[in-house]
Amino acid sequence: MRAAATALAAGVLLTGCAPKARVARVAPPAKAMRPVMQRQVLNAVDAGEGNPRVRALREKLAAEPQNVALRVELAAEYGKQGYTELELEHLRLAAERFPESEEAVIALSRTLVRVSRPDEAAVWLRGFLAKQAKAPANVLSWAGIAEDERGKWKDGEPYHRQAVERAPGRDALHNNLGYNLLMQGRKGDAAEEFRRALELNPASETARNNLGLALGDQPAAAITQFRQTADLAVAHNNLAAYLYEKGDLAGARKELELALEYRKDMPQILDNLRKVAAADGEPVRMPREGKSSFWKLFARGLKQTFISGEDKQASGSAEAAR
Repeated sequence: MRAAATALAAGVLLTGCAPKARVARVAPPAKAMRPVMQRQVLNAVDAGEGNPRVRALREKLAAEPQNVALRVELAAEYGKQGYTELELEHLRLAAERFPESEEAVIALSRTLVRVSRPDEAAVWLRGFLAKQAKAPANVLSWAGIAEDERGKWKDGEPYHRQAVERAPGRDALHNNLGYNLLMQGRKGDAAEEFRRALELNPASETARNNLGLALGDQPAAAITQFRQTADLAVAHNNLAAYLYEKGDLAGARKELELALEYRKDMPQILDNLRKVAAADGEPVRMPREGKSSFWKLFARGLKQTFISGEDKQASGSAEAAR
């Protein structure tokens, strides 16, 4: 159910725009590049052939071999070109040559998590932290994130808590601890952390949406939180995702049908309703024209209280904590 629920919530939760559906295809096997040739190609890219930006960074690095920031910047340039292995080679080298560098180990860990190698990230981060008398909050936070990505929520919690202790005034760290607790099923504790994050940064859409999920057992309270970062169609969809993951198909269906009353033009919601229909065996029912629900009446009051999507966009208040 968890994998299906992830698909149900994808895209709409934070942005209201779902990614294109992935379709499995059968394709003829591509001819594998011989290892020697592949290495030659990577060597050419590494040398900066055809890329003036890479050449310039390599020249600067030759003049300043102790400059960790330049090494990280060069690695990022390879990543932008799509050469992840080169990116990782340079970041591993930086982390090895400068074992005390917070910047190097975080850049390496971030890339490893991005390419779904959290186990390796966790090893690097643990090694770094073992040598620190007073671990930096950023590294502790990434150690927690790496454990989260491995699905080791309980192992990640102490790292997140230590990060918050080091830097209690940073909303992103409270959000990340709250997320970890939410994934452990400790919704009350999670809500407390999300509220603390919002006290520190009321504009945090990430913490606001996460608080809505933590309050999923209180639909009116959850909708109130979701409504502050999205229109009511997206808010009901997000609540449906929470209910779907709990296995409450009837509740998820009800929320999706309400969502469609506001936005029949949002295909993601209809796609989610089809997922629920496939699970509960009931037909997809579209709302009748002219129907006015309690939530629609409630929304008219909300519009006077909460910032509209257009106003929020103009204020540029969107952020991502992780």
